[in-house]
Amino acid sequence: MNIFIGYDANLPTQLWIAARYLEAVTFLIAPFFIARRVNAGITFWGFLLVTATLITLIFSGYFPACYIEGSGLTAFKIVSEYVICLILLGAMALLSQKKAYFSRDVLLLLYGALIATIFSELAFTSYVSVYGPANYLGHIFKIVAFALIYQAIVVTGLQRPFEILFRNLSKSEKKYRALFENMDEGVAVCELIRHENDITDYRFIDVNFRYAAMMGLTPEDIIGKTGTDMYGNAASPPHLKYYRTVAASGKTVRFNALYRPEMKYYTVSVFMVDPDQLATVVSDITALKISEDALIRANKKLQLLTQVTRHDINNDLSLAYASIDLLKGAIPDTPETNEIVGYLRESIDAINAKIGFTRSYEQMGSQKPSWQSVSSIVRNIRKEDPRFSSLKVEDSLGSLEIFADLMLPKVFANLMDNSIRHGKTVSTIYLYYQQIGNGCRIIYEDDGAGVSVEAKARIFEPSYSKIHGFGLFLIREILLLTGIEITEEGEKGKGAKFVLHVPQGGYRIM
Repeated sequence: MNIFIGYDANLPTQLWIAARYLEAVTFLIAPFFIARRVNAGITFWGFLLVTATLITLIFSGYFPACYIEGSGLTAFKIVSEYVICLILLGAMALLSQKKAYFSRDVLLLLYGALIATIFSELAFTSYVSVYGPANYLGHIFKIVAFALIYQAIVVTGLQRPFEILFRNLSKSEKKYRALFENMDEGVAVCELIRHENDITDYRFIDVNFRYAAMMGLTPEDIIGKTGTDMYGNAASPPHLKYYRTVAASGKTVRFNALYRPEMKYYTVSVFMVDPDQLATVVSDITALKISEDALIRANKKLQLLTQVTRHDINNDLSLAYASIDLLKGAIPDTPETNEIVGYLRESIDAINAKIGFTRSYEQMGSQKPSWQSVSSIVRNIRKEDPRFSSLKVEDSLGSLEIFADLMLPKVFANLMDNSIRHGKTVSTIYLYYQQIGNGCRIIYEDDGAGVSVEAKARIFEPSYSKIHGFGLFLIREILLLTGIEITEEGEKGKGAKFVLHVPQGGYRIM
């Protein structure tokens, strides 16, 4: 065609094969960028750089020869055509994995374009003359491929742009509508009604079936109506004060509500959708509330029973102590009788200690857990109990707080008591913490005698506590109420080291 004067048929063949490589690789990587934001500038300059590099290699003589006059195609050209076909097949496989992003007709057009391109490349592997029938057939397939690409991308994109732009949006809307309608929670989307910048009412613009069922209605009975329409007898629509709070702060508000006369308990979450709309999510917790109330009543009855029983046992113990004193004065004062009386007193003391333990155990979980400062707890214990005033405490906990049962002070009082009773030479207590990937470790360490390896695995068990006291067993039970575990990790002769393993969300640094 004499476009490039002074060059033979090898040059256009080289340009052709370079362009086909670029086209095939583009088809191969394109599926990876579907549903991703593409930087137009980087894309443009990237293609420009690759194109300039290929042209430079071709015109400088570094690109392999593709056609030799009188001999036909080179091995590089033929192999390249097959490689390009394999790349295009790979592109079809990747495209099939992303077929959900395309309408059926666009997908078929793209498949057709790739297949026509493959046939075109196969035709270009067998010609000898650049004007031969195989070359002619290859160009026909190439024209068909370009026409299909034009139809799939350009025509569809210009004539039916909404089909491409909103196809995924339509599918997402169907998916979330199905989720919305089948939730166990009731959901209502409301539009705020304002009068002189004050929120005076709200209008239901969408509700799911569950929300309507909670009100004994259908969605059609609610949508479009205002809160005043739905609750005409009320001084103001229910929850309006919460809606005002959410609209003013933009933060989610959660609260519990009791609806009479049905005596239904609900937990309600309200959050903003946009500046003039908010959503309400309602969960029916009636069964949970009834179970909770029944558990509280049963717990109170059990506490009353244990208190009465403990009172009666304490009366009997007082009588037993008095009887021992009378017995001691009525029998001869000999080593043998003193030993027997001592055994009796020790037995009664043990019973008294167990009764005291039941009093502490009874209080566990009787009130809701709360956030508590460990440093403040330890300071208060030292002030209130003179036994601990002589202990030096090196506290590195700072403003750390943990979410625990209100008996948490009992935990650290028992740990300090354990240090004094069994540490023998304890003079200093160390408190510090370590944040780890799934929570926090709070370390209580002393400089006493430590715990033997044999005892480590048993010191928190009830069987061990029967002999050495129930303090450590009680500590473990108190901490487990909020998911905190405790272990002993010290070395014998170097002091005890108790580690509280606080789960993620169970601690905070103020």
